Amino acid sequence: MRLSRALTPVVAVAVGLFPPETVQPRTAHGQVQQQAPPTFRATTTLVEVDLVVHDAQGNFVPGLRAEDVQLFEDGRPQRIDQFYLVSHDRGGQAPGAAQTAVSEDRARRIFVLLFDEGHLAHESLMRAKVGAERFIREQMGPGDFGGVFAGGGMYHGRLTSSRAELVAGLQTVRVGFENRQALLAPFREFPRIPGEIDAMRIAEGSLEVATRLGQKACQDDPFSCQLNGGENQVENLIQQKARLYVRQARILTNNTMQNLRYVVERLSRIPGRKTVVLMSEGFFVEDSRADLQTIAAVAARGGSTIYSIDGRGLIGAPGTTTDVLTPDPGRSTAFDTGEDGPNILTSGTGGLRVYNIDDISRALNIVARDTSTYYVIGYQPDNPTMDGSFRKIEVKPTTAGLRIRSRKGYTAVALPAMEQVR
Repeated sequence: MRLSRALTPVVAVAVGLFPPETVQPRTAHGQVQQQAPPTFRATTTLVEVDLVVHDAQGNFVPGLRAEDVQLFEDGRPQRIDQFYLVSHDRGGQAPGAAQTAVSEDRARRIFVLLFDEGHLAHESLMRAKVGAERFIREQMGPGDFGGVFAGGGMYHGRLTSSRAELVAGLQTVRVGFENRQALLAPFREFPRIPGEIDAMRIAEGSLEVATRLGQKACQDDPFSCQLNGGENQVENLIQQKARLYVRQARILTNNTMQNLRYVVERLSRIPGRKTVVLMSEGFFVEDSRADLQTIAAVAARGGSTIYSIDGRGLIGAPGTTTDVLTPDPGRSTAFDTGEDGPNILTSGTGGLRVYNIDDISRALNIVARDTSTYYVIGYQPDNPTMDGSFRKIEVKPTTAGLRIRSRKGYTAVALPAMEQVR
């Protein structure tokens, strides 16, 4: 079933916001929906902020009230008009105790699994598909919606509550013709390039870096140096490798950003919280940081929280499936700085980057738990003009010992007309 104008709560089956033939973003005209309390969707200037609040031991803190937090926009305190808790059980249904506070918009969970094929090696992609299928079969309940985004589009062009359709969507996910690990492989071969930053500097014309790396390569391996024509030819080879990598990496990163932008813009037409799970090994961001921050700000305004799961699983450390959400000293980060991109997206929207977990279904369970219990702040900014600027958000506890995670800001734009699922 597709989208239609909704006047009363109904059972959701499918959300058709993603035309199945569409790869490039297109303009879609949504339909205005009548509002149901306690949300404030009727005004285009309302800003909602989701909060995850933990104590010093990392446990979620229930029972908070609006006076337990302070809200700031661009450094100025804001009046909190709305504050309530959303909590879902395993099946995606809001418990009875929360029903008095949770509107139709918050009474469901929405997950979009975005497979970043250009930044997933074959083993990583297979690991992600297996984990995603297990998560869909075992953890998604009748109140949940999901979508599989791969190959530049959403499977069947819609979100759905059908597990069978979601599993079928996973079968369409394919390894990219070119992927980031394949592009990085020549860095490990003679003459070696230490990492992306050096490659970027060389591609931008730094002869000093190319000369330094050429000299070191010839000192470390004189035989290969002579075999490749001497030090001058080795420096030329280093420049060629760097320029080729940067050119190809930019194309892959642009594809990733285009897909992310398309997904968050479409999801902004659905009220409530949406969870975008980026399956990726990370990507080249040296000249795309500002664009990624903009995507995160647009996602935040539209109510989408971005989580990232590293498809590589446990790397460079003992054990098999240890859950690690902090950097591990044994983790291999040689040759690339790809973690920066997912970090920008997740921190900007209040999500998490999950890595060093071999079982991707467990990683998805972490995401599901994190997005299933949270507080919602609703406020009307002191500056009501939606001028397209970036507005910084900061939420501070008034009680000692609390740790709050929320989106860092948003783009001040009017929300599109809301689409309601039927």
